[in-house]
Amino acid sequence: MSQAKWIWYHGDFELYHSMLLHARREEFGCEYPTFWKLSPPYPNVRFFKSYHADEEDVVRFVTRAKAYVMVDNDRLPVNTDLKIGAGDHNIMVVTLATEGLPCLYVDSKYLKTDESWIADHMIVTHRVPVGCTPAYTSPEDNPEVFRFSYERLDPVKATKTEQGTLYDFGRETYAYLCIEGADQNDRIRVTYGESREEALDHAEALIRETVSGKGTYRLSGRAFRYACVQGGKGLKVWADYEYLPIADVATFACNRKNVNKIWDICAYTLHLNSREFFLDGIKRDRWCWSGDAYQSYMANRYLYFDPEITKRTIIALLGKPPYEQHINSINDYSMYLIIGAYEYYFSTGDKQFIEIYFDRLQALYDFIVGRLDENGYVCYRDGDWIFIDWSDMDKGGSLCAEQILLWQCRRCMAELCALVGKDGKAHTDAANALQKRIMKDYWREDRGAFIDCHTTGRENVTRHANIFAIMYGFVSHRRAQKIVRCVLENDAVNQITTPYFEFFELNALCMMGRLKTAQKKIESYWGGMVALGATSIWEQYLPEQKGIEHFGMYGMKYGCSLCHAWGGGPIYLLGRYCLGVYPTSVGYETFAVQPDRGLYRKIEGTVPLPDGHSVHIAMDAHVCAVSATRAGGTLIFGGKEYVIPEVGGLIITF
Repeated sequence: MSQAKWIWYHGDFELYHSMLLHARREEFGCEYPTFWKLSPPYPNVRFFKSYHADEEDVVRFVTRAKAYVMVDNDRLPVNTDLKIGAGDHNIMVVTLATEGLPCLYVDSKYLKTDESWIADHMIVTHRVPVGCTPAYTSPEDNPEVFRFSYERLDPVKATKTEQGTLYDFGRETYAYLCIEGADQNDRIRVTYGESREEALDHAEALIRETVSGKGTYRLSGRAFRYACVQGGKGLKVWADYEYLPIADVATFACNRKNVNKIWDICAYTLHLNSREFFLDGIKRDRWCWSGDAYQSYMANRYLYFDPEITKRTIIALLGKPPYEQHINSINDYSMYLIIGAYEYYFSTGDKQFIEIYFDRLQALYDFIVGRLDENGYVCYRDGDWIFIDWSDMDKGGSLCAEQILLWQCRRCMAELCALVGKDGKAHTDAANALQKRIMKDYWREDRGAFIDCHTTGRENVTRHANIFAIMYGFVSHRRAQKIVRCVLENDAVNQITTPYFEFFELNALCMMGRLKTAQKKIESYWGGMVALGATSIWEQYLPEQKGIEHFGMYGMKYGCSLCHAWGGGPIYLLGRYCLGVYPTSVGYETFAVQPDRGLYRKIEGTVPLPDGHSVHIAMDAHVCAVSATRAGGTLIFGGKEYVIPEVGGLIITF
């Protein structure tokens, strides 16, 4: 039998922790809960199991909810030892949690809670396999407390200043500051900063905290590199680093040390933002945003290949119908969620996940389609946020970038329908019709570009729709080449200002064979932040800014997040296009390795595959060596294809 685990209605664990997470944001001493709709877990849940016992068994049904258990036709209490005789039995446990998460734990000789149970929320037609995780395997565990790991961090430097003692922990971290040695009359003020300047600026710093009285304090979890502590004498200060223990599978190294450093910092940035879910940043929002998460799914596949955090994030963002606003209130973010769910399936082959959540994905899709205008375009409705990116663009009417996302969303929905045995032809037909309208209204052949908006008369061109047109295969290769020449390689078109869309742009360029251009941009753009002392990747980087100008955003002196998950793009770019690994069928049943050194003299690295497998590539000017821990791989090199053996690998000399 499998190990006993705590079980719950599938998705409720994620929704419960999403509510906790989105209630934690603070700014300037004020609580700042999220401004979009959140879905709570179902309060009452039934758990079901049929099993056989060879002999009498002592069973305890452990739960913190109000509950009873039906053993065959007998109603019995929970949280007490019950004797259940030999034979076949049908179990139903009915729970009601007025607060918290309805969940159940059983561990007896013949009956254990595990993935084999099913559950519903009192509606028979919504009966699904239960949710569970190996993190909660004893009756003392509490699934209402998310399981993290901890490590003590001591400051690398302490400096006396007029504002107090400034503690430098060497690099960005998420931790609980600990203070020992406070006296009864002490009033200790702490100002946190991702930068030295922020920690020394109590009036403008986003996060600060004050404690009073004798004792040892473990303060709230915060993101910081620096902490300025004012008050008290002889205090001992350290930090309790909190993290999700996901191990890197990937590695990357080339002959350029600055590129290796960029890769390491990008990986560390993704680690810091990999928590209950993929977060946007660890200081300011600490929220789960669908656009930010979409890029994290991509980087995850080339760093950890951990499906669980991707699933948790999709579930938390998806919430539960009815849908009355877009995900995070942003039109594009609803579409990213459906596109991301399909891409999750294609990379993992996890059909069951799609089957369980298909009804919610369909309901979200119907909501998206129900808010289109008379031309079938995504448009602004009251309560919507047409975002795409922070760059200036013409949003005076239906925005082209949104329409190309809708086209891809429709195509992905058709694939999801086929996966669960439903007819997706209507979605495919709608996508084809939409593509024709977009080409007619937005494409300008003489300019080799899509314009932002076709109804305002401004004929404005930005990079965003043109990037999507390449990235999602919306246009022919010929037109894609024209877009590269006329838009992406045209300095007269406004440059991208965030690592978020810079990643999308470089992805499009790599798809068009411009790896060297992307490599140069990684060194200039991401490398520009690193040269300024970044220990994690920022939310926004404008090379023309100076000094603390880099830290300002949203009208706040230190509003820019200096640790943002959407900065992890080079992990994907270098794994996908330099080491050259990508799936050629669902779940990497078959996969290709097409390495390209580009500007580098030599490259070496490991790329993860599903289920703990990996591919290792080493290449210089004379030798290409590839090995994989599973079958299904093909090396594409020098215009030829070579089967990668499961044992021993292969070496090509040239």
